Amino acid sequence: MAGPPSSVGHERSGPRVLWLASIAFLGVVPVLAVIALFVATLQDDSVAIDLGQFYKAAEAILRGDNPYRDLEVVTEWGGAYPYPPLPALTAIPLTVLSFQTAGVLVMASLVAAALATLWALDVRDWRCYGLALLWPPVLSAVQTGNVTLWLALAAALAWRYRDRIAATAGSVGVTLAVKFFLWPLVVWQAATRRYASAVLSCVIAAGMLLLSWAVIGFAGMTDYPDLVRRLEEVVGEDSYTLYIVGLDLGLPSALARSIWLGAGLGLLAGVVLLARRGDERRSFVLAIAAALALTPIVWLHYFALLLVVVAVAQPRLGFPWFVPLAMVVTPGSGHPSPFETAATLTVAALTVAVALRAAGAAARSAGTRPGLVPPSTHARRA
Repeated sequence: MAGPPSSVGHERSGPRVLWLASIAFLGVVPVLAVIALFVATLQDDSVAIDLGQFYKAAEAILRGDNPYRDLEVVTEWGGAYPYPPLPALTAIPLTVLSFQTAGVLVMASLVAAALATLWALDVRDWRCYGLALLWPPVLSAVQTGNVTLWLALAAALAWRYRDRIAATAGSVGVTLAVKFFLWPLVVWQAATRRYASAVLSCVIAAGMLLLSWAVIGFAGMTDYPDLVRRLEEVVGEDSYTLYIVGLDLGLPSALARSIWLGAGLGLLAGVVLLARRGDERRSFVLAIAAALALTPIVWLHYFALLLVVVAVAQPRLGFPWFVPLAMVVTPGSGHPSPFETAATLTVAALTVAVALRAAGAAARSAGTRPGLVPPSTHARRA
Protein backbone atom coordinates (compact mmCIF):
# COMPACT_ATOMS: atom_id res chain seq x y z
CA MET A 1 0.00 0.00 0.00
CA ALA A 2 1.34 3.44 -0.92
CA GLY A 3 2.45 5.71 1.83
CA PRO A 4 0.92 9.06 2.63
CA PRO A 5 1.35 11.74 -0.07
CA SER A 6 3.65 13.74 2.18
CA SER A 7 6.11 10.84 2.50
CA VAL A 8 6.05 10.25 -1.26
CA GLY A 9 6.82 13.90 -1.83
CA HIS A 10 9.66 13.71 0.65
CA GLU A 11 11.10 10.67 -1.12
CA ARG A 12 11.01 12.48 -4.43
CA SER A 13 12.50 15.68 -3.10
CA GLY A 14 15.58 13.98 -1.62
CA PRO A 15 17.26 13.06 -4.95
CA ARG A 16 16.32 16.45 -6.37
CA VAL A 17 18.02 18.26 -3.49
CA LEU A 18 21.14 16.15 -3.96
CA TRP A 19 21.10 16.86 -7.69
CA LEU A 20 20.78 20.60 -7.13
CA ALA A 21 23.54 20.48 -4.51
CA SER A 22 25.86 18.68 -6.93
CA ILE A 23 25.11 21.25 -9.63
CA ALA A 24 25.90 24.05 -7.22
CA PHE A 25 29.00 22.62 -5.53
CA LEU A 26 30.54 20.69 -8.43
CA GLY A 27 29.35 22.86 -11.29
CA VAL A 28 28.77 26.48 -10.33
CA VAL A 29 31.31 26.84 -7.52
CA PRO A 30 34.30 25.58 -9.57
CA VAL A 31 33.48 27.99 -12.39
CA LEU A 32 33.20 30.87 -9.93
CA ALA A 33 36.46 29.79 -8.25
CA VAL A 34 38.35 29.89 -11.55
CA ILE A 35 36.85 33.26 -12.46
CA ALA A 36 37.73 34.63 -9.02
CA LEU A 37 41.30 33.35 -9.47
CA PHE A 38 41.69 35.19 -12.76
CA VAL A 39 40.20 38.39 -11.33
CA ALA A 40 42.39 38.25 -8.22
CA THR A 41 45.61 37.70 -10.18
CA LEU A 42 44.79 40.60 -12.49
CA GLN A 43 44.05 42.88 -9.55
CA ASP A 44 47.18 41.83 -7.64
CA ASP A 45 49.42 41.92 -10.73
CA SER A 46 50.31 38.26 -10.09
CA VAL A 47 49.21 36.72 -13.38
CA ALA A 48 51.14 33.52 -14.13
CA ILE A 49 54.07 34.56 -11.96
CA ASP A 50 56.29 31.64 -13.00
CA LEU A 51 55.78 32.49 -16.65
CA GLY A 52 58.12 35.45 -16.12
CA GLN A 53 61.16 33.18 -16.22
CA PHE A 54 60.11 31.57 -19.51
CA TYR A 55 59.09 34.91 -21.00
CA LYS A 56 62.37 36.64 -20.16
CA ALA A 57 64.42 33.68 -21.37
CA ALA A 58 62.47 33.67 -24.64
CA GLU A 59 63.15 37.39 -25.10
CA ALA A 60 66.85 36.78 -24.46
CA ILE A 61 66.93 34.05 -27.09
CA LEU A 62 65.25 36.35 -29.61
CA ARG A 63 67.92 39.00 -28.92
CA GLY A 64 70.63 36.42 -29.40
CA ASP A 65 71.58 36.59 -25.72
CA ASN A 66 72.29 33.77 -23.30
CA PRO A 67 69.06 32.91 -21.40
CA TYR A 68 71.29 31.70 -18.56
CA ARG A 69 73.17 35.00 -18.39
CA ASP A 70 72.19 35.48 -14.73
CA LEU A 71 73.62 32.11 -13.79
CA GLU A 72 75.22 33.48 -10.65
CA VAL A 73 71.88 34.85 -9.40
CA VAL A 74 69.51 32.25 -7.95
CA THR A 75 66.52 33.43 -5.94
CA GLU A 76 63.10 32.03 -5.13
CA TRP A 77 61.18 34.32 -7.47
CA GLY A 78 63.73 35.41 -10.02
CA GLY A 79 67.31 35.24 -11.13
CA ALA A 80 68.65 32.61 -13.47
CA TYR A 81 66.32 30.76 -15.80
CA PRO A 82 66.20 27.32 -14.10
CA TYR A 83 64.83 25.05 -16.85
CA PRO A 84 66.35 23.39 -19.92
CA PRO A 85 65.99 25.51 -23.10
CA LEU A 86 62.87 23.81 -24.50
CA PRO A 87 60.27 25.65 -22.37
CA ALA A 88 61.88 29.00 -23.22
CA LEU A 89 61.88 28.17 -26.92
CA THR A 90 58.23 27.16 -26.68
CA ALA A 91 57.42 30.50 -25.02
CA ILE A 92 58.87 32.56 -27.89
CA PRO A 93 55.47 33.05 -29.64
CA LEU A 94 54.11 34.56 -26.43
CA THR A 95 56.59 37.45 -26.61
CA VAL A 96 54.50 39.15 -29.29
CA LEU A 97 51.98 39.77 -26.50
CA SER A 98 52.31 41.87 -23.38
CA PHE A 99 53.32 39.80 -20.39
CA GLN A 100 49.95 40.20 -18.71
CA THR A 101 48.07 39.16 -21.85
CA ALA A 102 50.40 36.20 -22.30
CA GLY A 103 49.89 35.28 -18.66
CA VAL A 104 46.11 35.24 -18.95
CA LEU A 105 46.38 33.13 -22.09
CA VAL A 106 48.71 30.66 -20.36
CA MET A 107 46.44 30.42 -17.32
CA ALA A 108 43.46 29.69 -19.57
CA SER A 109 45.47 27.03 -21.40
CA LEU A 110 46.37 25.40 -18.08
CA VAL A 111 42.69 25.15 -17.12
CA ALA A 112 42.18 23.43 -20.46
CA ALA A 113 45.19 21.15 -19.78
CA ALA A 114 43.72 20.06 -16.45
CA LEU A 115 40.41 19.18 -18.09
CA ALA A 116 42.16 17.48 -21.02
CA THR A 117 44.14 15.36 -18.56
CA LEU A 118 40.93 13.94 -17.14
CA TRP A 119 39.41 13.42 -20.57
CA ALA A 120 42.52 11.56 -21.76
CA LEU A 121 42.12 9.22 -18.79
CA ASP A 122 38.51 8.39 -19.75
CA VAL A 123 36.93 10.43 -16.96
CA ARG A 124 33.39 11.07 -18.18
CA ASP A 125 31.74 11.96 -14.87
CA TRP A 126 31.27 15.74 -15.12
CA ARG A 127 31.41 16.08 -11.35
CA CYS A 128 35.06 15.03 -11.34
CA TYR A 129 35.93 17.96 -13.62
CA GLY A 130 34.30 20.46 -11.31
CA LEU A 131 35.89 18.97 -8.23
CA ALA A 132 39.35 18.92 -9.82
CA LEU A 133 39.13 22.66 -10.43
CA LEU A 134 38.62 23.15 -6.70
CA TRP A 135 41.81 21.30 -5.75
CA PRO A 136 44.25 23.81 -4.21
CA PRO A 137 47.24 22.38 -6.15
CA VAL A 138 45.37 22.69 -9.45
CA LEU A 139 44.41 26.31 -8.71
CA SER A 140 48.02 26.97 -7.70
CA ALA A 141 49.32 25.43 -10.92
CA VAL A 142 46.98 27.64 -12.96
CA GLN A 143 47.83 30.78 -11.00
CA THR A 144 51.59 30.32 -11.15
CA GLY A 145 51.59 29.55 -14.87
CA ASN A 146 54.20 26.79 -14.75
CA VAL A 147 54.53 23.51 -16.63
CA THR A 148 53.06 21.13 -14.02
CA LEU A 149 49.65 20.66 -15.66
CA TRP A 150 51.29 20.10 -19.03
CA LEU A 151 53.41 17.39 -17.42
CA ALA A 152 50.22 15.89 -16.00
CA LEU A 153 48.66 15.82 -19.47
CA ALA A 154 51.77 14.18 -20.91
CA ALA A 155 51.69 11.55 -18.15
CA ALA A 156 48.00 10.93 -18.88
CA LEU A 157 48.78 10.39 -22.56
CA ALA A 158 51.62 8.06 -21.64
CA TRP A 159 49.11 5.91 -19.77
CA ARG A 160 46.32 6.16 -22.33
CA TYR A 161 48.61 5.09 -25.19
CA ARG A 162 50.86 2.85 -23.11
CA ASP A 163 50.86 0.08 -25.70
CA ARG A 164 51.82 2.39 -28.55
CA ILE A 165 55.58 2.69 -28.48
CA ALA A 166 55.95 6.02 -30.27
CA ALA A 167 53.06 7.73 -28.48
CA THR A 168 54.02 6.78 -24.93
CA ALA A 169 57.75 7.31 -25.54
CA GLY A 170 57.08 10.71 -27.06
CA SER A 171 54.93 11.74 -24.10
CA VAL A 172 57.50 10.66 -21.51
CA GLY A 173 60.47 11.90 -23.53
CA VAL A 174 59.03 15.41 -23.83
CA THR A 175 58.49 15.64 -20.07
CA LEU A 176 62.13 14.73 -19.46
CA ALA A 177 63.33 17.36 -21.94
CA VAL A 178 61.15 20.00 -20.27
CA LYS A 179 61.88 19.08 -16.67
CA PHE A 180 63.69 15.97 -15.44
CA PHE A 181 60.95 15.14 -13.00
CA LEU A 182 58.83 12.26 -14.23
CA TRP A 183 61.80 9.95 -14.79
CA PRO A 184 60.16 7.21 -12.66
CA LEU A 185 57.83 6.69 -15.62
CA VAL A 186 60.83 5.29 -17.51
CA VAL A 187 61.28 2.83 -14.65
CA TRP A 188 57.61 1.94 -14.98
CA GLN A 189 57.99 1.37 -18.72
CA ALA A 190 60.93 -0.97 -18.15
CA ALA A 191 59.26 -2.74 -15.22
CA THR A 192 56.17 -3.48 -17.34
CA ARG A 193 58.49 -4.89 -20.02
CA ARG A 194 57.94 -2.00 -22.38
CA TYR A 195 61.65 -1.89 -23.01
CA ALA A 196 61.44 -0.28 -26.43
CA SER A 197 59.30 2.53 -25.02
CA ALA A 198 61.73 3.07 -22.13
CA VAL A 199 64.74 3.27 -24.42
CA LEU A 200 62.96 5.45 -26.96
CA SER A 201 61.80 7.81 -24.19
CA CYS A 202 65.41 8.38 -23.17
CA VAL A 203 66.51 8.81 -26.79
CA ILE A 204 63.77 11.36 -27.46
CA ALA A 205 64.60 13.25 -24.27
CA ALA A 206 68.33 13.34 -25.05
CA GLY A 207 67.68 14.34 -28.64
CA MET A 208 65.33 17.17 -27.70
CA LEU A 209 67.71 18.40 -25.01
CA LEU A 210 70.68 18.47 -27.39
CA LEU A 211 68.66 20.04 -30.20
CA SER A 212 67.15 22.74 -27.98
CA TRP A 213 70.55 23.56 -26.50
CA ALA A 214 72.08 23.61 -29.98
CA VAL A 215 69.54 26.28 -30.99
CA ILE A 216 70.98 28.62 -28.33
CA GLY A 217 74.59 27.66 -29.07
CA PHE A 218 74.85 25.37 -26.03
CA ALA A 219 74.88 28.46 -23.79
CA GLY A 220 74.83 27.53 -20.10
CA MET A 221 74.83 23.80 -20.77
CA THR A 222 77.98 22.91 -18.84
CA ASP A 223 77.00 25.10 -15.90
CA TYR A 224 73.42 23.90 -15.74
CA PRO A 225 73.98 21.10 -13.17
CA ASP A 226 75.54 23.64 -10.80
CA LEU A 227 72.58 25.95 -11.32
CA VAL A 228 70.18 23.17 -10.31
CA ARG A 229 72.27 22.39 -7.23
CA ARG A 230 72.28 26.01 -6.09
CA LEU A 231 68.56 26.34 -6.76
CA GLU A 232 67.96 23.42 -4.41
CA GLU A 233 70.09 25.12 -1.76
CA VAL A 234 68.09 28.36 -2.06
CA VAL A 235 64.52 27.05 -2.19
CA GLY A 236 64.83 23.45 -1.05
CA GLU A 237 64.07 24.26 2.58
CA ASP A 238 60.75 25.82 1.56
CA SER A 239 59.63 22.62 -0.14
CA TYR A 240 57.03 20.02 0.76
CA THR A 241 59.34 17.02 1.16
CA LEU A 242 59.88 14.33 3.74
CA TYR A 243 63.40 15.65 4.14
CA ILE A 244 62.07 18.99 5.37
CA VAL A 245 59.67 17.20 7.73
CA GLY A 246 62.68 15.40 9.21
CA LEU A 247 64.52 18.68 9.69
CA ASP A 248 61.42 20.21 11.28
CA LEU A 249 61.41 17.31 13.74
CA GLY A 250 64.99 18.10 14.71
CA LEU A 251 66.64 15.18 12.95
CA PRO A 252 70.22 15.53 11.68
CA SER A 253 70.37 16.49 8.01
CA ALA A 254 72.01 13.22 6.99
CA LEU A 255 69.35 11.14 8.75
CA ALA A 256 66.48 13.24 7.39
CA ARG A 257 67.90 12.92 3.89
CA SER A 258 68.29 9.16 4.29
CA ILE A 259 64.66 8.79 5.38
CA TRP A 260 63.51 10.93 2.46
CA LEU A 261 65.51 8.98 -0.10
CA GLY A 262 64.58 5.68 1.51
CA ALA A 263 60.88 6.45 1.23
CA GLY A 264 61.21 7.51 -2.39
CA LEU A 265 63.26 4.47 -3.34
CA GLY A 266 60.74 2.30 -1.50
CA LEU A 267 57.99 3.68 -3.74
CA LEU A 268 60.18 3.02 -6.76
CA ALA A 269 60.67 -0.56 -5.61
CA GLY A 270 56.89 -0.82 -5.33
CA VAL A 271 56.63 0.29 -8.96
CA VAL A 272 58.81 -2.64 -10.02
CA LEU A 273 57.17 -5.16 -7.69
CA LEU A 274 53.60 -4.36 -8.76
CA ALA A 275 54.60 -4.27 -12.42
CA ARG A 276 56.20 -7.70 -12.20
CA ARG A 277 52.96 -8.99 -10.68
CA GLY A 278 51.07 -7.68 -13.68
CA ASP A 279 49.51 -4.79 -11.76
CA GLU A 280 50.48 -2.08 -14.20
CA ARG A 281 47.72 0.33 -13.15
CA ARG A 282 48.76 0.58 -9.52
CA SER A 283 52.40 0.45 -10.59
CA PHE A 284 51.78 3.57 -12.70
CA VAL A 285 50.13 5.30 -9.74
CA LEU A 286 53.20 4.56 -7.61
CA ALA A 287 55.49 5.88 -10.36
CA ILE A 288 53.77 9.29 -10.15
CA ALA A 289 54.02 9.12 -6.35
CA ALA A 290 57.73 8.27 -6.60
CA ALA A 291 58.30 11.27 -8.86
CA LEU A 292 56.74 13.54 -6.23
CA ALA A 293 58.63 11.83 -3.40
CA LEU A 294 62.09 11.89 -4.97
CA THR A 295 62.28 15.44 -6.29
CA PRO A 296 64.13 17.75 -3.88
CA ILE A 297 61.96 20.79 -4.66
CA VAL A 298 58.19 20.40 -4.26
CA TRP A 299 55.72 23.24 -4.12
CA LEU A 300 51.97 23.07 -3.91
CA HIS A 301 51.34 23.03 -7.64
CA TYR A 302 53.40 19.83 -8.02
CA PHE A 303 50.56 17.94 -6.37
CA ALA A 304 48.32 18.74 -9.35
CA LEU A 305 49.88 15.53 -10.71
CA LEU A 306 47.58 13.72 -8.30
CA LEU A 307 44.93 14.32 -10.98
CA VAL A 308 46.61 11.51 -12.90
CA VAL A 309 46.82 9.29 -9.82
CA VAL A 310 43.13 9.60 -8.98
CA ALA A 311 41.82 9.48 -12.54
CA VAL A 312 43.83 6.36 -13.43
CA ALA A 313 42.62 4.62 -10.27
CA GLN A 314 38.97 5.73 -10.24
CA PRO A 315 37.60 7.58 -13.28
CA ARG A 316 34.22 8.14 -11.61
CA LEU A 317 33.44 10.31 -8.61
CA GLY A 318 34.40 8.74 -5.30
CA PHE A 319 36.23 9.44 -2.09
CA PRO A 320 39.70 9.81 -3.69
CA TRP A 321 38.50 12.87 -5.61
CA PHE A 322 37.69 14.72 -2.38
CA VAL A 323 40.91 14.05 -0.44
CA PRO A 324 43.15 16.70 -2.12
CA LEU A 325 40.69 19.42 -1.10
CA ALA A 326 42.28 19.15 2.35
CA MET A 327 45.40 20.82 0.93
CA VAL A 328 43.60 24.08 1.58
CA VAL A 329 45.70 24.16 4.77
CA THR A 330 48.85 25.03 2.78
CA PRO A 331 49.88 28.58 1.88
CA GLY A 332 51.05 27.69 -1.62
CA SER A 333 54.53 27.99 -3.02
CA GLY A 334 56.76 29.14 -0.25
CA HIS A 335 57.72 29.19 3.41
CA PRO A 336 55.28 26.62 4.80
CA SER A 337 55.20 26.05 8.52
CA PRO A 338 56.16 22.60 9.86
CA PHE A 339 52.46 21.80 10.32
CA GLU A 340 51.62 22.87 6.78
CA THR A 341 54.44 20.80 5.32
CA ALA A 342 53.48 17.69 7.27
CA ALA A 343 49.76 18.16 6.63
CA THR A 344 50.24 18.61 2.88
CA LEU A 345 52.39 15.51 2.58
CA THR A 346 49.90 13.56 4.68
CA VAL A 347 47.08 14.54 2.33
CA ALA A 348 49.18 13.59 -0.69
CA ALA A 349 50.05 10.21 0.83
CA LEU A 350 46.41 9.60 1.74
CA THR A 351 45.36 10.44 -1.82
CA VAL A 352 47.78 7.89 -3.23
CA ALA A 353 46.73 5.28 -0.66
CA VAL A 354 42.99 5.59 -1.34
CA ALA A 355 43.65 5.66 -5.09
CA LEU A 356 45.59 2.40 -4.85
CA ARG A 357 42.76 0.87 -2.84
CA ALA A 358 40.16 2.07 -5.33
CA ALA A 359 42.11 0.60 -8.24
CA GLY A 360 42.37 -2.73 -6.45
CA ALA A 361 38.69 -2.75 -5.52
CA ALA A 362 37.66 -1.97 -9.09
CA ALA A 363 39.74 -4.85 -10.40
CA ARG A 364 38.31 -7.26 -7.84
CA SER A 365 34.73 -6.25 -8.65
CA ALA A 366 35.50 -6.93 -12.31
CA GLY A 367 36.54 -10.45 -11.33
CA THR A 368 40.23 -10.01 -12.10
CA ARG A 369 43.43 -9.60 -10.21
CA PRO A 370 44.35 -5.89 -9.82
CA GLY A 371 46.97 -6.09 -12.50
CA LEU A 372 44.90 -7.94 -15.03
CA VAL A 373 42.37 -5.24 -15.80
CA PRO A 374 40.97 -5.38 -19.33
CA PRO A 375 43.10 -3.35 -21.76
CA SER A 376 41.78 -0.01 -22.91
CA THR A 377 40.25 0.37 -26.33
CA HIS A 378 43.30 2.42 -27.27
CA ALA A 379 45.56 -0.46 -26.29
CA ARG A 380 43.52 -2.92 -28.34
CA ARG A 381 43.89 -0.74 -31.42
CA ALA A 382 47.65 -0.48 -30.95
